[in-house]
Amino acid sequence: MPRPYEIRAAFVAAIQKNPKGYQCLHTADFIRELRARNWHFTLSDANSWIERCQPDFTDKTPDFSENRYWMLRNMGRVH
Repeated sequence: MPRPYEIRAAFVAAIQKNPKGYQCLHTADFIRELRARNWHFTLSDANSWIERCQPDFTDKTPDFSENRYWMLRNMGRVH
């Protein structure tokens, strides 16, 4: 049975560092970690969760795809 706290754990597990040292993630990586924890989100569900629950992450997607590229803002934190 999925538990709500596992969503945040999946989000933290999906975060990586880019070559410049910023913390970032793709929505598809977040979904992969969610599925490992028995949660099944769509791309739009995952994006709306990030927008709602992680205000310090900003969308840096170069194109208009649903697989967004999220980056932690300067002096931000994971909520």
